[in-house]
Order: sequence, then structure tokens, then C-alpha cells
Amino acid sequence: MRKQPNSLNTFLFTFLKFLLPIGIFFTISFISFREDIIDLEKEYLLKAGNGVVNFLSHDEDLSDNYYFISDDYIFLIVDQQGNIVSSNKKANLLRDIEFLKDIKPVSEVQNVRNYLVYANNFKRDGSYYKVVLAITKENLEKRIKLLLFSSIFASLATTVVITFLSLLDIKTHLREYELYSKKLKEVALYLSHEIKTPLSILLMNIQYIKANDDVKNAIERATKRILKLMRNLKILSETELKPKSFTLINIKGLIEEFINFYGTNLQVKNLAVNIQSMPIVKVYSDYELLYTLFLNLFDNAIKYARENTEIRVNWQMQDKRLKMFIVNETEHKIFEEESYGLGLIIVEEIAEKLDIKVNFIRDGSLFTAIVDMEVYEVEE
Repeated sequence: MRKQPNSLNTFLFTFLKFLLPIGIFFTISFISFREDIIDLEKEYLLKAGNGVVNFLSHDEDLSDNYYFISDDYIFLIVDQQGNIVSSNKKANLLRDIEFLKDIKPVSEVQNVRNYLVYANNFKRDGSYYKVVLAITKENLEKRIKLLLFSSIFASLATTVVITFLSLLDIKTHLREYELYSKKLKEVALYLSHEIKTPLSILLMNIQYIKANDDVKNAIERATKRILKLMRNLKILSETELKPKSFTLINIKGLIEEFINFYGTNLQVKNLAVNIQSMPIVKVYSDYELLYTLFLNLFDNAIKYARENTEIRVNWQMQDKRLKMFIVNETEHKIFEEESYGLGLIIVEEIAEKLDIKVNFIRDGSLFTAIVDMEVYEVEE
């Protein structure tokens, strides 16, 4: 029996489904804007450096630089002799102090060694000084990584929100579908009851219709087909399509029963049934449901089989499971037939209730129904 996915599995599946495209989008965006981040940092250093130069040109005390103290940036004021007049960091803690002091002023931010550096001169009281404002690439990488982690967090948060909203939307549609399905089954049940009676009366009195035998046979076949369709609709309409009584069932005997039941139909189309020799295999299941499952499979196999061909029934035993193959050569595109589609739905519904695996394979003109079920007992 197919198990309905629980809420956790549904959430995880939906979460991963949305996380993949969102994560890819954020990753591509991060890679694309990485160089833009570096360019923005250069632009900031240039504007900040120019602002500092303008401020210091009118500052009364160059040693008082608390306005510019920062843990991320290195700030130096150097006089004409190369002495550090002021710094926001201790000189002995700067490993590249001599290098930074000697950087030549240019009109743009320099990318040298492990630094992004702004260097410019300014004049005060007749003397020239140099301002150096720098950030290590290591600190810049930390900022970029922080942005990356922020992007990852944003991806996860966005995915969680979208997942919850999607699950709420799915549950809403499921409730609507259940109500619609219930109403549809009620209508199908009503139709099956209302149509069955007049059709049965027509079938019983067909002999009294004044028409030739060909017309009577055509009416009889059409009436029986509609009755079968109504029976299938009634099965689907049953809200209690559940196993009621489990018992040991002889699969070989059940198949032979169907072959005898469809004897006339087989003769009309000159069909042969080739059943592979098999032991007495018993399964523990609900007889009525299992009977209905095989009834639909054999009914359709015979109905859509090409005349003068054979229906093969083969089997395999593996790990206490019986796998049965019902193979027939078809003459029509059976997937386009409404009655087969309804029978297929019934088979799949019953298979789910009985923990049976059913698959259908079409290979050219050959159609194979595969029934896989657990075996309770085998008699050689």
C-alpha cells in the first residue's frame, strides 16, 4: 500500500525544491557582484580619503584623530621627514608600517600587496603632510564572506517562507479536491443506480424488439458495456473501498476461475490462454477486492486482444513475492479507451488498499500487466 507522505517529508521535499533555484540565484548574484563590492570599497576609500584631507587642512591639532579611528581601516598622518604624526593603530602592531609610510600619493585608490590604499598630500602651516587610509584585503574578504553568509541566510529564510506558503496553498487545494471528489462520487453512485434499472429491463426484453439479429446483437453489446461501466462507477463511488475480510486465496485457482468464466468470450475471438505451470500459491488478502482487481485485468486483456492470438500468463517467485505477467497482443490504442481507463483506476485503487504493486507496460502491440504481491504460502 502506498503510504501518504507525512508533513515532515512534504516540507523537506518542498523546501529542497525551492532552495535549489533560490540558492543558485543568490550564488550567481554573489559571484557577479564580488568585483562590484571591491569597486565600491575603492570608491568609499577615495571619498573618505578626500574628506579626511579637506578636514585636516583646517584641523588645529593633527595628533587628535579620534574622528578617524576604526578597527577595519589603517589611518596614518606622515610628515615630510617620514615620521608618523598620528595613527589610529600602534606602529609596532603594523607589520607593513614602513611600506605604508612610503606609498606615493596618486589620484586614485591603489591595489598594492595585501592592501587597498588611498594616499594624498595636504598642506598646513606651510608644511606638507601625507594621509594614508588603507584596508587589508583580509578584512575586505571578511566583509565579502559576511555578505555571502547573509546571502545564504536570506536564501534559507526566503525558502522557508515560500515553503510554508506553498504547503498552506497545497492543503487548501487538497481540501477543495476532497470535497469535489466526494461530490463526484455521489453523482457517480446516483447515476449507477438510476441508469442500471432501465438498462437491465431493456436487456431482458431485447428479444421482443422487432429488429434483425445484427441490430439486436449490437444493442445487447452496447447495453452490456454501459452496465459494466455503471458497475465500475459504483465501485469507484464506494466510500468504503477497504479490505473487510482477509483470507487465504489460491491464485492459481482464481485464475482458472476467470478462464472458465470468460470461456464464451475467448471462443468468439478465437483466443487461446497460455498459463505457465505454477505451484499452488496462496496470498493473504481480501477476496472480493482481489477478485475485482483480476476481473478488470482479464476483462480488458480479453476485450482488447487481437483475434486469433493468445493471452499469456507467466509468473516469477522472488523473496517470497509472486510477480505475475498478463500479456496480450492488442489491436487498439487501449490507453485511449475510456472503459479501460476506468478499469485501470479501479485496479490501482484496489492495489493500493491491498499492498499490491501493479505496473503496465506497452511495447508496440504487446500490452503487459504486472501484478506483484506478497506470498503467504506455497505448495509444490
